[in-house]
Amino acid sequence: MRAFFVAVSVGLIATSVATQGLWQNALKRAKAEGKYVLAYFFDPECFNCQRYAAQTVDNPQLSRLLSQFVVVKLNSEKERQKLREFLPNQEESIPLPVIVVTDSKGKVADLIVGHLNSDTFAAFLRAFLKGKRTDTIERKLKANPDDLNTIYEAAIWFLERGDGKRGVPLAEKIFRLDPNNRKGFHAPVRLHLGLYFATHRARLAHRAIEEFQQVINLFPNTREAEEAMFYLAVTHLALGQDGEAKKRLNDFLKMSKSANLRQQAQKLLRFLETQPPADLRRGEGN
Repeated sequence: MRAFFVAVSVGLIATSVATQGLWQNALKRAKAEGKYVLAYFFDPECFNCQRYAAQTVDNPQLSRLLSQFVVVKLNSEKERQKLREFLPNQEESIPLPVIVVTDSKGKVADLIVGHLNSDTFAAFLRAFLKGKRTDTIERKLKANPDDLNTIYEAAIWFLERGDGKRGVPLAEKIFRLDPNNRKGFHAPVRLHLGLYFATHRARLAHRAIEEFQQVINLFPNTREAEEAMFYLAVTHLALGQDGEAKKRLNDFLKMSKSANLRQQAQKLLRFLETQPPADLRRGEGN
């Protein structure tokens, strides 16, 4: 499968002295300043990592939020062992980028596997700083296991973090408890299911396509449908279906109202028209 979502194979090798020094220095700073460490794992040849770094950890508009963390960027190739320590239950290769938040002792407080846009990342930071973390979500869900609002919040939370073992059953529970979509949760939940399967389960890319298509068919003229159209095109690109990806991107550009997504779609089309697919994976052809 062509890894536009960049499922980079991660094995176990020794970490480099230079990168290990970055990590240790970040922990020392966090202890001295009373902050959490926000580690951004990336691959220098990962196009998505470069793109999402610009939207997240390198985004000047988020500098005030980021200043409340000790931010460190770690090369995943040199920190494979540490990345595996943070994600011991990852069944397949780990889709980059990965964001891990730890305390000053290196204990994981929260993490996100895969891509984030700037708005979602900012919301994640604000929620974390207010104490909304995985453990608080778990306690809330345990106290209100059949409350639709709580289930929805938890389903999105876990799916965004690549935790399908908890996120997928919660999403399915929403469909069972609210089959008529009275709460209006179906479109965002299906969109997040599609993103989860596309980003975290390479062998289930067909599920991503099904979920995106359902959003488009069942909820036309919505923000979720627009995003689903874009990510459907990207999924076809990830599968090596260049012709279908081009068609979907062109169809998307005819109806999209999102300046950000339109810009990304236009860039992908330029890549497809001027660069071999392998160069797209390496982030060349800018």
